[in-house]
Amino acid sequence: MDFNNILKLVRENNLDLEDKSILKSKEFEEYIKSISKKLYEEYKLEQDKLKFLINESTDDVSYIKKDTIYINLGAKSIIEEKDNKLKLILGYYVHEIGHRIFTNFSKRTIYEQSILNNRLLQDKLGFEDEELYENMIKIQKYLSNPKKSGKLCSLLLFIYDIIEDSRVEESIYKYLENYGRLIDGLNKLRDNQFNSIKSYQTDFTEDKKFNALLNQIISYIKFKEFKDIVDYNIKNIDKVKIAIDEAIEAKEHIQVLDKINKICILLWDEVEEYLETFNDVYKEEENIIMPFTSIEIEEDLNKNSEATSTIGNTDTKGGIIKNSEDIKEQSEEELVKSENEDVMDINSDGNSQHKSTMARDKNALKLRNSSKEDSTSNDYVNKENEELFDGITNNSNSFGKGIMRLRNIKEYKDEHKSSSKIISYGDIHKGIRIKVHRPEFTYDDKLNYKRNNKKYIEYANQLANQVLPFLENEVSTEYSTNRYYGTKFDASNVAKKDFRYFSKKNPPNESPSIAVALRIDESGSMKANNRIEMARATAVLIWEFCKKCNIPIGIYGDTADISNREDVSIYEYSDFDNPDKNDCYRIMQIKPKSNNRDGVPIKYVADKLLDVDADIKVLFIISDGKPLAKPNYKDELAKKDLQNVVAEYSRNGINFFVAAIGNDRDVIKDIYGDNKFLDISNINTLPNRVSMILKNLV
Repeated sequence: MDFNNILKLVRENNLDLEDKSILKSKEFEEYIKSISKKLYEEYKLEQDKLKFLINESTDDVSYIKKDTIYINLGAKSIIEEKDNKLKLILGYYVHEIGHRIFTNFSKRTIYEQSILNNRLLQDKLGFEDEELYENMIKIQKYLSNPKKSGKLCSLLLFIYDIIEDSRVEESIYKYLENYGRLIDGLNKLRDNQFNSIKSYQTDFTEDKKFNALLNQIISYIKFKEFKDIVDYNIKNIDKVKIAIDEAIEAKEHIQVLDKINKICILLWDEVEEYLETFNDVYKEEENIIMPFTSIEIEEDLNKNSEATSTIGNTDTKGGIIKNSEDIKEQSEEELVKSENEDVMDINSDGNSQHKSTMARDKNALKLRNSSKEDSTSNDYVNKENEELFDGITNNSNSFGKGIMRLRNIKEYKDEHKSSSKIISYGDIHKGIRIKVHRPEFTYDDKLNYKRNNKKYIEYANQLANQVLPFLENEVSTEYSTNRYYGTKFDASNVAKKDFRYFSKKNPPNESPSIAVALRIDESGSMKANNRIEMARATAVLIWEFCKKCNIPIGIYGDTADISNREDVSIYEYSDFDNPDKNDCYRIMQIKPKSNNRDGVPIKYVADKLLDVDADIKVLFIISDGKPLAKPNYKDELAKKDLQNVVAEYSRNGINFFVAAIGNDRDVIKDIYGDNKFLDISNINTLPNRVSMILKNLV
């Protein structure tokens, strides 16, 4: 079976993953490797070799040895997978790639030696609580006994490995979000792991109290939630949660270790009781007692705990080319070039429920179900192979390709000094950062765009046919009317009170200049009542219409990221500054995310539109009309902020029209006013509505 046949079977959802001859074939290995090829190139790494094993005698699933990633297709978790075995294999694959990129394996060895040499608490964690302080003293005493320290070392390394797994997966979601198939595989792996964790009551009744507790710790480390643990009074559990959160978010390695040590101190009573059920482990030579980690404890933890890690079994000597510490040593700007994102500070955000803990809002690209795809000829597939595997386009004019620009507000202000323009977002947004992403699109997006949007493309043609005569009529006249400035004053227009009191003489063959922007609220509430589907369809219609009429078009989505301060992520699906004929495919990535801090993105998009050289500027806003973001962006405060933004940019010549879907109309009217309301509940009527809007403006 050759490579193209493997690819064809994958696309048709007919690849028989029960057939060991396929799984062990070189072509299948090459197919999996091809999906990550661009990722390795992006990080300037030599691509790991990939070897598939079929060994049903061990539960070890995946690990790295030197320059090779091993995946055991005979492991129980893969054999028992019936839903989508290929996704699960990709999940294990990208997890190991994540370790290759982001894990410094030498740090684990250093941590192990520090424990065995009784240097665990050299940073002297402080506790005001007398009982916790006593626990710390007890641990120090335990570690000072070389016959016992190895047992504690095994447990601490186990927790370390789980936290490192979680930190790696967070980094995958944050920095590798353009690699849709790999991300979707990770989502599948995490879903399976979460479902495999028993509830606390179940484990407790099986008389494995500590294993039950540890499974809940694993659940919180990996998925930020416990399973039914609230029914039991576990001492210090809330403090354990805080320590876990701080460990996942920590930037320095020593901070991670301090939090792991703290977890052990908080749960010392349970930890000590568990450790004392195992034999001491040590070696005595010439009256010198040498501690060793406990294989017995390691086996028990791996046997009775879920979502376990294989970091401790990894042998990467001579194989690591770049790790997380190497990346940290680069400047921040160099680091973020791996992600297609632009960040600014303001001085005055899927399908898988368990895809991430601290980075749920990243909404990485999803792998479309190949069983739903239309069959495509081999010639077409061969021509598009690289796009299919990379998850990105190869268009030389496409902005991004994994490149991210980083700007803080000072650099942004410096950039605008020449034009004496600085955006002021207001005190209500003080301290919030803007992160600007340029989403990439997948091969599936191209197929789905052409297949699923025929109706909206036809509506765009109808709209173009209605609007183009207005534009041509304007060109045929000597003057363009309804302008904010010009050489001729039209007194009859004063009654309109919109400041369009002038006419401008048209140069030969010049059309009246129009620019259109579309801002889409991508908050989680847009998922209800098909709001996001209608928003995406509207974006397709507007984009196709503007391209047919040669009208500059910018399409932007946004969300408030999930975090304590909820920074704003803006997604440039089509950007005035970086026009690309393939932007329509990026539109397919529009999806519900997190909260919404509407005032910031609307101001950002309005300012973008203001810079476009056009006489008529139209900004369409699609939103459910309910601004909500931490800590206090809601209700009257948010409403007033939005009204101020619209008023400010309306005075500068931007025409706002806010679209609502269904029962959102009353909220929209309340915030923005009746004169700016546009109902898009029935997209069939949208061409006529937009036509009337543009006819009145031209």
